[in-house]
Amino acid sequence: MLLFTNEVILEKHSSATVRENSEIRGQNDDFVGNRTTQDKFYMLYDMKQLIYIIFIILIGCNNSKTDFTADLNTQDGYGIFRPGNVILWPSQDSLNYRNVPKDINEYVVRSLPLQADQYFWNKYVAKEIGKDQFEKISKHYNIDTTTLSNKYIDCEVLILIGTQQSKRIIIVDSDNDGDFGDEKIFEYEYPLNNQKQKEIQSALPQVLTQYEYFENNRVKTKEIKIKPSPYKGSLGLTFNTENQIEKKYYLFASFPEFKKGNINLNGQDLEIFVSNGFSRVNYPNGEVSLFLASNIDSLPSELKGDIPYQIGDVFNVKGHDYLIDSITNWGDRLFIKYVGLNSKSTGINEGFYIPKFKAKRLDNSIFELEHYPNNYILLDFWGTWCNPCIKLIPELKQINSEFSKDKFVLVSVAFDNDPKKVSNFISKENMNWEHIFVNQNKQDRNSLIEKLKVTSFPTTILIAPDGKIIARDKTMDELREILKNAL
Repeated sequence: MLLFTNEVILEKHSSATVRENSEIRGQNDDFVGNRTTQDKFYMLYDMKQLIYIIFIILIGCNNSKTDFTADLNTQDGYGIFRPGNVILWPSQDSLNYRNVPKDINEYVVRSLPLQADQYFWNKYVAKEIGKDQFEKISKHYNIDTTTLSNKYIDCEVLILIGTQQSKRIIIVDSDNDGDFGDEKIFEYEYPLNNQKQKEIQSALPQVLTQYEYFENNRVKTKEIKIKPSPYKGSLGLTFNTENQIEKKYYLFASFPEFKKGNINLNGQDLEIFVSNGFSRVNYPNGEVSLFLASNIDSLPSELKGDIPYQIGDVFNVKGHDYLIDSITNWGDRLFIKYVGLNSKSTGINEGFYIPKFKAKRLDNSIFELEHYPNNYILLDFWGTWCNPCIKLIPELKQINSEFSKDKFVLVSVAFDNDPKKVSNFISKENMNWEHIFVNQNKQDRNSLIEKLKVTSFPTTILIAPDGKIIARDKTMDELREILKNAL
């Protein structure tokens, strides 16, 4: 709150005007009405000045209240996020490299693009891919060619993987000159079982690598730490290639760094943790995950099942809503906007009020929570393609029959591609409760799957009559116990 006094405003005026205002104080309206034309001019001038100053200050107050910026710094590792990586596929093109060590028994070389849009534009300009193919790629990656260079930009890194004396070896062209002869050879035990692969992931070597990046009409030379890996874990992966040597080698790369910063909102200090998935070098707004933590002794974590925010999400601090608006391309600055007062903090985790939503039932009618204002509602996210979901159906039937329909409603949300197939399955299994359908072939940020950030199946969310989420991803026994205590 800003308080305005005569003394503050008067400091902006000349001494003559100060005297005039001093003379006006204590005078009655009749006296003011008899002032000279010059006196009236000064009064009008003072009033305009006052209005102008108040206007300027209010603009400043408004900006300071609604726009917030947090500076972010780079941190090594994966932090509180789930590690991610990118697959290096067998190349369809010839790659230029030299000086492969002669004692390597066999090998393949693969390309790691670090600026995908420029990488594909390079190929199009060089006529390595045709117009139709580039248009499909451009649509997929949402490429804006006006921001790219017609000159070749060296935005990819070559990585060699092969076998040397019965061990897997990897060489990264870290100086990006196409010469493997001056690079370090990394050895990996191979094969390893899945458990052993998980255990050694954090100890895999990292390589500081140079590359070019075209941005704002300039070529920039940048550096990034790359963690290559020959291990695919339990991932079911095969390569569609006739080259038998290519089929033997799996190659992954990760960029193990995240961003961290802090901000004070409404008197609350918050730590900010930001990830780009560890599969790219920049921070596109649509690919960013972040956590906000007020207690550094009890941090959230993807590894513990906590669900991060994304750009466009709203969070609540002490009864005030804030929008995570955007992030810079290199993740060094996060922008947050003030939304307004909200005593009911909305979110997707336990303890938050579920965001309002409308969803379509299988018969295309609209489902809303407001249809059941006095009920506990259990959302069950599933699909006919999901074996663990199907195994859960008997337990869902049991819990549905166990609790009163006046106080409890079960709603299954099918994430599938064919509503008729889902309807037939429901009839066959006698799933006699509410059903919502979400088409998995359509991307929709407003779908229930996207709104509640459901990424694994089955997922269950229990909602109290007041709209608060009281359980997420609990076992059926845990849900039953919660409902017994509540009902």
